[in-house]
Amino acid sequence: MQACEPLLSAGRLTFSYDQDEKPILQNVSFQLRKGERALLLGPSGCGKSSLALCLNGLYPEACDGVQSGTVSLYGTPLSHLTEPAARSIGVVFQDPDQQFCMLTVEDEIAFGLENLQYTKEDMDAIIDDVLEKLEITHLKTRTIASLSGGSKQKVALACIIAMEPELIILDEPTAQLDPHSARELVRLIKDLQAKKGFGLLVIEHQLDHWAPWMDRTIVLDETGQKVMDGETDVIFETKVEELIELGIPIPRVISLQKHVSIPFTLCKEKLFHEPVPSLPEPRPAALSAEDALSVHELSFSRGADVIFQDVSFSVKKGSITAIAGPNGTGKSTLLSAAAKLIRPLGGDIKIDGRPIDSYSEKELRRLIGYVFQNPEHQFVTDSVIQELMFGFESSRAAKEKALQLLTRFGLRRHASQHPFSLSQGQKRRLSVATMLMHNVNVLMLDEPTFGQDAKTARECMQMLREIQKEGTAVLMVTHDMELVSDYADTILVLCGTKLVFRGTPDALFSDNTRIAEQAHLALPLRYEWMRHDRRRRNELAAGGC
Repeated sequence: MQACEPLLSAGRLTFSYDQDEKPILQNVSFQLRKGERALLLGPSGCGKSSLALCLNGLYPEACDGVQSGTVSLYGTPLSHLTEPAARSIGVVFQDPDQQFCMLTVEDEIAFGLENLQYTKEDMDAIIDDVLEKLEITHLKTRTIASLSGGSKQKVALACIIAMEPELIILDEPTAQLDPHSARELVRLIKDLQAKKGFGLLVIEHQLDHWAPWMDRTIVLDETGQKVMDGETDVIFETKVEELIELGIPIPRVISLQKHVSIPFTLCKEKLFHEPVPSLPEPRPAALSAEDALSVHELSFSRGADVIFQDVSFSVKKGSITAIAGPNGTGKSTLLSAAAKLIRPLGGDIKIDGRPIDSYSEKELRRLIGYVFQNPEHQFVTDSVIQELMFGFESSRAAKEKALQLLTRFGLRRHASQHPFSLSQGQKRRLSVATMLMHNVNVLMLDEPTFGQDAKTARECMQMLREIQKEGTAVLMVTHDMELVSDYADTILVLCGTKLVFRGTPDALFSDNTRIAEQAHLALPLRYEWMRHDRRRRNELAAGGC
């Protein structure tokens, strides 16, 4: 029976979080074969994460939602299975914190295996094996709370792989990983999938490493309806304009087709033959000479572990500065220390030339806006509009500003919803919007475009550029080097507890590529073109073919 039945079937699946709400998914139908690899794409907020949790049976019960239609495993509705669907269909959440329930990495992986009644000896062997495969053996005894966002994502994946499900659903598995770690994780999953033969459904916004080897692509539109379903090569060869219109990021290799008349299947080989793509439009002209924020010899330790030491830099008024580097190097910690959310081990911080300790807490929070890596950590009200209005008098001007921001961030129709009911990408946009309500001197953001589709990420960065022009200093942590290249005036690179580079993105990507490689930073596409074009010209000059 299982040989002829599809592994998973969704039939006219419709889902909403409340009986009176408009469905977030509408009449979605598709089937996945055993061992099939598929991408699930769509604009932020279209219901991709909700669909993933419906497919493994967690929704609607876990959120008291409303669902119609069917989801079946080998032809059997999930509600009729004799054991939980999660045994056969594993999901790695977009926010891994939401699926952890134990204190340490080892115990978290063991938790799922215990529920499957493995013996202690077998569990120990499985745990060691999966940690080795994911190259995180050093995290075995660590507390989960002490891990970076990228490490947490790897641990969440380890928990699922250890249980050997027949279908694995990954919800933005590389969103918090540096480019090197993302590439290695995709390579690992590709190898594991080839060996184990499990089905794979991947929800992603960063497609460069996924698209070349995925069999199929399913696309939802902003209303949660399926609008495309076909072979990945065919969709990216014939539907690029429609995908762009939906706000779906296009794999960077597709950009080759603007310069090279070859099909996507050859673009996947990353052949570089033609001129370099044009550079972006110039940034705002002159930067202020005044420092909005200055940091001198800042150090931070966690127990016996030195996270970073002797870090010095300044952020000019009206500038955008990016902090980049490998996972686990303390980028988020540095941002928190600079905002006085945590106490550094040593060093000096000044805001507008004054020591940070000379400000009262109330004064400081009016000067510094902070957007957390996990947006839920800063929500304090029961509705989206109240979140923006928090701390403001209920004046007409404040409400108009709040509504304008919600409109610009595509959240106007969600104004009365609870912030926790939003998608991860919508929560991120809300967290940024709440900070833009305040006229802060320094705005700090931890992964501002995490969970965003191409359109909303671009709109978010344009909003930051606007407040930059008004004199606000922007300091952001990011793994997105295309974003850094297009928008940042300065990039700070952390690596191995030290600040190893401070300068312009062009200086890093043109003249200091070795530092970029050591820090696991991917060169933006145009700089890759430059490097390959230079190499090709050298080969031609040397008599190569």
